Amino acid sequence: MEDTPKASLDTREFVARWHAIVDEHFVEKVAASLTRLIPVQPGQPALEAAQLQSLARHIVEALHAAASPKGGVQAAVHHLDQVAADGEVPTK
Repeated sequence: MEDTPKASLDTREFVARWHAIVDEHFVEKVAASLTRLIPVQPGQPALEAAQLQSLARHIVEALHAAASPKGGVQAAVHHLDQVAADGEVPTK
């Protein structure tokens, strides 16, 4: 354990870290919901945990886009379209 005190955070850094913590919480909640929203048929493989986490992260980002001052559903769908077009959606 170090005895040196940590440098204090400025407001922007504190807010950024807080948002990162909150986003991780939302990603976990959305990933858990996805396991119930995406039905798995008998004999069909379920999505892996990493895939669910990645999809959940994109959904949380899309929700942030929707909640922004110029956002809305259109902004969220545009964000998801961009992510899909860039090939960032995980494949099995």
